[in-house]
Amino acid sequence: MIHSVVQMLSIPFVIIASTGAGIFALLLWSIFRNSPFGTAVALLSLGLVVLAVYHVMLFATDLDPMALHVLRSGANTVIAIFLGLLALRHRQLRQDRLTGGKP
Repeated sequence: MIHSVVQMLSIPFVIIASTGAGIFALLLWSIFRNSPFGTAVALLSLGLVVLAVYHVMLFATDLDPMALHVLRSGANTVIAIFLGLLALRHRQLRQDRLTGGKP
């Protein structure tokens, strides 16, 4: 696969942008750590890092090594856990609202 100049120039941009977004996500998590969505924000920042590494490796390598499959599987797993926790938190908040906060 022959890389174009635009693809090769996009790699540093992706690294810089994802690093900044990851830092902002971790700062947001430190603020909302004790909130109902703190765990979801932490998993979202982890998924962001995994997806950025996966896409940079996808652009930088010609082959499709096993590491790319592992990273893609890890990213999909983090996204699935994130959505599951989000649905669980939504259900808990709805139940608390219906019962008035009583256990």
